[in-house]
Amino acid sequence: MRNPFGPRTGLPRLRESTLAGTMKETRLIERLVAIGWRGSRSVLVGPGDDGAVLRGGLVLSTDLAVEGVHFRFDWTRPEEAGFRAAAAALSDLAAMGAAPEALLASLAAPGDAALCEALQRGIRDAGDRVGAPVAGGDLSRSPGPVVIDVAVVGRTRRPLLRGGAGEGDGVWVSGELGGAGGAVAAWSAGEEPSVRARSRFVRPPDRTGLGVALSREGLATAAIDISDGLTRDAAHLARRSGVALVIDAARLPLDPGAGGDLSLALAGGEDYELLFTAPEAAAGRIAALGRELAVPLTPIGMAERGEDVILLDLNGCRTPAPPDGYDHFAAPGDRS
Repeated sequence: MRNPFGPRTGLPRLRESTLAGTMKETRLIERLVAIGWRGSRSVLVGPGDDGAVLRGGLVLSTDLAVEGVHFRFDWTRPEEAGFRAAAAALSDLAAMGAAPEALLASLAAPGDAALCEALQRGIRDAGDRVGAPVAGGDLSRSPGPVVIDVAVVGRTRRPLLRGGAGEGDGVWVSGELGGAGGAVAAWSAGEEPSVRARSRFVRPPDRTGLGVALSREGLATAAIDISDGLTRDAAHLARRSGVALVIDAARLPLDPGAGGDLSLALAGGEDYELLFTAPEAAAGRIAALGRELAVPLTPIGMAERGEDVILLDLNGCRTPAPPDGYDHFAAPGDRS
């Protein structure tokens, strides 16, 4: 879970890391990968995508949720916090086109059995939604904050990666954007979010069926799940693929929970929808797939020569998309 409360819309980060200002998240990840990754004959896809892929098509991913950074118990119930943590991890499998097989759930919490049980029930419910059992985990005492770490295991014959987009591919997004950010905006203003916005925050959508179908049918050339905000995650995909992604703001499917705020769709984060690219020849089949799965699939742009993300504003003017979205280690007030 990478983007709890995005700075783009003035939403507060709940707790600044002691590393804030020392190194931005992307650069720190690169440094950590350089220390930890040495390659392996058994690992087909290593760091840099939504999950690692082992020989045989096994896909592994993990996601960490920290109280005060990713969730607050005065905003969400413990069961909801557990569900969100597991759903965020499972979203990585959907982005890889992998069918979930199992979860491992680790908790660090005060010595409160009722709290731990409630968190675990939420994790189990997210696993039940995709048919994946909680097969193990770990438990540790923490004086605070509560920490939820969910590792997920899935399988695919044809993993979707971030690096396959090519010039001329269409850019698509599933579902609607900005609803979860709308909930955070309301809570941050001391207000209660709408039922729709709150639901989008506490119960992220399951796009497993979509990811698996895109993989199985060979429809998508690249994919990523939207956790840090559309523009930031689109930039990850663009850089990995070596193309520019042109996104038409007028086409973005805005969630009713966003209250009409386009910036929440661009950078609110926590949507856990899929952003993917596909050849123009696949557009008809993708539209049909959306109808079969009852998942709205919207073409929002095009891949072209260049790099990074270009935004077509509501007037049709091209501008480099601001590097908005969430960075755990950015200095306070730094949105880049």
